[in-house]
Amino acid sequence: GASPAFTNVFVNPSSYRAFMQTGRWPNGTVFVLEIRRSETEAAPNKGGRFQAGMLALEAEVKDARFPDGWAYFNFGRVPALTDVAAPLSGEAVARCVECHTKQTAVERTFVQFYPTLLEIARQKGTLKPGF
Repeated sequence: GASPAFTNVFVNPSSYRAFMQTGRWPNGTVFVLEIRRSETEAAPNKGGRFQAGMLALEAEVKDARFPDGWAYFNFGRVPALTDVAAPLSGEAVARCVECHTKQTAVERTFVQFYPTLLEIARQKGTLKPGF
């Protein structure tokens, strides 16, 4: 099938520092998800995969002004990325909320995929019950 994509997640530095101190994401946290295609078999990499061109750009924002305190935005897919993100709504946002509610370790974030953050959440007691 298709080559797997790479995802890079970026968070604003002040929110990262706050999480490292408290195990919680403060109001105003912004996550940017960069989705890139993968390639293989380019010298000298003959067996593994590496990041290539961007496919899409998305964002998740924690802000008390949004219903449930979180919102999801889409900048689109290449080659039609937009300068201003459109907030997700309807079925698209429902899918995000469902997954980010059921499958995440801390609040609505996938801390479980980042060992340093997961350890902080354990130390601070902020992991979701049953995780």
